[in-house]
Amino acid sequence: MAADAERFLHQIRGAGSQPLDSAGWLQRAGLNIRKASDAQHLEAIALAYATYIRISRSPLRAAMMAELETLSGRKRSRTTHDLHLIVERFVSYGGETPAERLAARKLISRDVRAIQHLEAAKILPSRVQALAATPGQGLHAWAREHAVAKRVSSSPLGAIAAARQAKTEARQRALIHEVTITTRRPEGSRKAQRRYVITGLLGAEIVGLRRRLKGLEARTARKAQLG
Repeated sequence: MAADAERFLHQIRGAGSQPLDSAGWLQRAGLNIRKASDAQHLEAIALAYATYIRISRSPLRAAMMAELETLSGRKRSRTTHDLHLIVERFVSYGGETPAERLAARKLISRDVRAIQHLEAAKILPSRVQALAATPGQGLHAWAREHAVAKRVSSSPLGAIAAARQAKTEARQRALIHEVTITTRRPEGSRKAQRRYVITGLLGAEIVGLRRRLKGLEARTARKAQLG
């Protein structure tokens, strides 16, 4: 992963670019890629992803992130991820009006979640653009995948199973079942038939009830024949 990120960065930046650990490179990062199209935006995200991998494995990570925080012009909060600072160096999200700034924050959050999914799925930075071209893939899809995985991982397995079971039982109890009770004369002809509407029971409970009623009818018929 790290080797691919390094090759990808040098391939895009060129062999003559500044060392990736230099402050000068950090200041220039993102100035060459602007959000002019979806394709350029995706290339910028791939670059941000490769840069994130490179910085994460650098012994100078703390210093580089501090430099990026300074370049961003704002203090990072408890929820600020390294990727928030990195993607903003590669994509011009805009945001002059309050509405534009809100839209920009949402877009940054989506891009960060997308990269986090790529990292968790062990997708190489050099493969990001090709993967995005396949059906069902892309920044929106990757961001959703990360959000789902985060929700699942934050819940104990027992709680997830219990929630699913409760949901299934609630659907079953909401169903309306019709149960028929038939009484017969000794010769076997039907004497009477009554229908009952039942709700609030699980599927297994309804099956058991029908089985017991059928057994009761059989015993009643036998008693009638003996009598």
